[in-house]
Amino acid sequence: MNSELRTSNSELRTSKFADQFDAIAPYYDEVMSVVPYRQWVQYLKKIFKRFGWKPKRILDLATGTGSVALLLAAEGYHVTGIDIAPRMIDMAREKAARQGVKNVAFLCQDATRLDVPGLFDAAVSLFDSLNYILTARALQQAFAGVYRHLKPGGSFIFDLNSEYALEKNLFSQDNLWDENAEVKHVWTAGYNKRTRMSTIDMQFYLPDGRTFREVHKERAHRHEDVKRFLAEAGFEFLDAYDAYSFLPAGRRSERIFYVVRKHQ
Repeated sequence: MNSELRTSNSELRTSKFADQFDAIAPYYDEVMSVVPYRQWVQYLKKIFKRFGWKPKRILDLATGTGSVALLLAAEGYHVTGIDIAPRMIDMAREKAARQGVKNVAFLCQDATRLDVPGLFDAAVSLFDSLNYILTARALQQAFAGVYRHLKPGGSFIFDLNSEYALEKNLFSQDNLWDENAEVKHVWTAGYNKRTRMSTIDMQFYLPDGRTFREVHKERAHRHEDVKRFLAEAGFEFLDAYDAYSFLPAGRRSERIFYVVRKHQ
């Protein structure tokens, strides 16, 4: 029988999801060069300090090309990064080899079906990665998987784009004005209030004249649903912050950081 016919529906959905980051993988770091990864890591460390946590092993969900994982490894943590996109994982492994980083591993996995060796002191997921999980059921599965892979008392820190941010189409942007950008892009976002889904049409222009297009989707998960799903997975909810601060998340927060803990 043809292998494509043997592929399950879930595998087809996973493949389609991974394809969102397939074409962009070789150019991802250049496109994301403006992202303050080091500040993100420092913010994570501030959260660890605020709650008196001293993790040694960290799981990084949706690690992408491993930028945060490698910075955490440089801080002395032992990090396992997982991502659904094979080309992203290839890039992360190449970066780790090039930098000579030993205390990091990268695995190609779906965050909704985690199966990682060992238990972790902490898990993180940054840059609205969990917004790419488009159904309530799948988000519940991701939370349950993280819970299984944490030690008792282990922490989980993640961020989500809020409905406010997606409704305002904050993804609509371009860098055509930036003379220093090697890869130009024009992103056009549209939000569906009924489905709470944002669709982002991404057009990229490469230095050699080639162009390619990707269409990404993010879902606005309601704050009350997120808290309920976390509780159902077994987590203790600790706080939700307006991004990169310790101010409480509010109605106009664009990005919300959630901090939860596995019960002892």
